[in-house]
Amino acid sequence: MNSIKLFLALAFIMALYSCDNSSHDRITPASSGTYILNNGNWGSNDSHIGIYNPAARTFAADVFMTANGQALGDLGQDIVGVGEDIFIAVNGSQTIFVTDADLKIKHQINADKEGTRLSPKYMAVSANRLYVTFYEGYVGEIAADYSLRLCPVGPNPEGIAVAGDNLYVANSGGMSYPAYNNTVSVVSASTFTETSTVKVNVNPNKIEASSDGTYVYVSSFGNYADAPAMLQVITASDGKVSDLDYASVSSIAKGRDDILYILCGGYDENWNPLPGNIFMHDMKTNRPLGAFVTDGTALQDAYSVSAAADGYVYVGCSDYTNTGDVYVFTREGKLHDKFDSQGLNPLKAY
Repeated sequence: MNSIKLFLALAFIMALYSCDNSSHDRITPASSGTYILNNGNWGSNDSHIGIYNPAARTFAADVFMTANGQALGDLGQDIVGVGEDIFIAVNGSQTIFVTDADLKIKHQINADKEGTRLSPKYMAVSANRLYVTFYEGYVGEIAADYSLRLCPVGPNPEGIAVAGDNLYVANSGGMSYPAYNNTVSVVSASTFTETSTVKVNVNPNKIEASSDGTYVYVSSFGNYADAPAMLQVITASDGKVSDLDYASVSSIAKGRDDILYILCGGYDENWNPLPGNIFMHDMKTNRPLGAFVTDGTALQDAYSVSAAADGYVYVGCSDYTNTGDVYVFTREGKLHDKFDSQGLNPLKAY
């Protein structure tokens, strides 16, 4: 995405640095680096964003607070860039912040429908348009002037991806436990209307599309009983859905060269979390590429995976109680660095 070139200016010098230890000093906030979004705990107003410099191995914590003199809010959910703007979806606070590269607030978007304030979840970018899911059952399109229009989709949508002229939206039905939803809405980007739905595994969550729009990958949590968490692929041309051979899928992230990183977890017989495993999948050919981590690094309490434009793969590890650790891997699957995110539940690196 060329929209993020502004604030990832250090990416070209990363290869000059070797893998020694780092002190992760608090640094002066700057737009060079990778944003680390901490989700926080529900109702605690403790989500925040820091900036990590992978070349220097330094981390500036809670840069949003430093830039604005206010907390980010309740449940930071997603962060993306469009042109010179950074968009931050804060789900519990029902707000989308628009900031500059240093996270200084430029604008604030609050969506309402029939007197109800809407809760943003995940975002996707296409050209100069930003698309965002709202948990109350809508997809929003945000134009360059920050104007917003809404399209109704299924219940409690989560992830969203752009494939060609269509948006694919994962309808979780997460507020209807145990009767989760099991559809993906297909929305025409040109008419901004839902044109069809595709049946998938129950409780779909994350969704990513290959760059050529041929395949759309959907991870789902299942119903925590007889329907397991899994990864499926939709062939965009005919809507065919196929199961992929990955067990206990908890998160996915699209990386460079259309590599899909797949985080798989699980629990032992005493419900203790098992170390996470990450696999790679070629999104264009729909073929598995094997395990990602090549140096034996264990990922206890693995919570999230992100493939940032700086070329590194970030794994957030969290126990929902203590501040989370972020593991930074090279594209070859070797540990480059590890640091304390200084917040709960590191959710995304961007």
